[in-house]
Amino acid sequence: MSGMEMTGIDAMLADVRRRLGNASAKVERVALTSAGELIAEEERSIVAVSDKPSGTHIQDDIYVTRVMRKEGVKYVLVRQTKKTSWRTHLLEFGTSKMSAQPYKEPAFHARKGAALNIMVETFREGLRG
Repeated sequence: MSGMEMTGIDAMLADVRRRLGNASAKVERVALTSAGELIAEEERSIVAVSDKPSGTHIQDDIYVTRVMRKEGVKYVLVRQTKKTSWRTHLLEFGTSKMSAQPYKEPAFHARKGAALNIMVETFREGLRG
């Protein structure tokens, strides 16, 4: 599955960087992590959970990565550890014996507006403080 991203905050981010200089890194980290955690919470709430008591459930293994950078763009990922990540595609896309029970894409689309609002508000607070 390809990555999902939110767009539309480039101008505000440029303003934050211009006004805050080096202090903008902390504001960006807080904004990205907070938005990622909101989407992670949604994933945890809708992922199918096995009724088997043994092993680690995907729900218990969802986390937000540290802020990373690729080609100048900062981002976080909402993912699982190796314990459960190999099972993600089985739920998301289904198998020949199990229908799909997607949770990653629906969680992203359900909360992307709220995540964007968190980022915008965090940037505004950074500019005020």
